[in-house]
Amino acid sequence: MALLFSAVTVTAGNEEFEFTVGGIPREYDDLIGWTAFDDFMENVDAETEVSVHAEAYLYGGEETVTATPEEVAYLMMRMERDENFLSGHCDNIEDVDFSFLLSPEKYYEMKL
Repeated sequence: MALLFSAVTVTAGNEEFEFTVGGIPREYDDLIGWTAFDDFMENVDAETEVSVHAEAYLYGGEETVTATPEEVAYLMMRMERDENFLSGHCDNIEDVDFSFLLSPEKYYEMKL
C-alpha cells in the first residue's frame, strides 16, 4: 500500500503556515476539515488572497490510497524524527499551486 499525502504551505498576506494533509489538494474545498488549515483560516480576513503550494508524495508501494488523518500524524512523526524522511523514503510525484480569494460569505461561514 502506498500512502498519498502532501506537504502544504499556505500564505495569506505576511502569514505563512506549513502542514501535512492526505491526498493532493487542488482547490479550497480539498483543505477544509484538516484542523491545521481550518485553524490558519480563522485568522484570515475576508477578501484576502490565499496562496497554496502542495508537494505530493507517495510513501510505500503497490496500490495508492489517500492517507487518513491518523496516517498523516504518523508521517508527520517520521518527518520530525528524520529530516531526510521525505527525500529518503518518499517519492515526490507532483507539485500543485493554486490560490483563492476568501469571500465574505466563506469568511462569515467560518466565523459561525
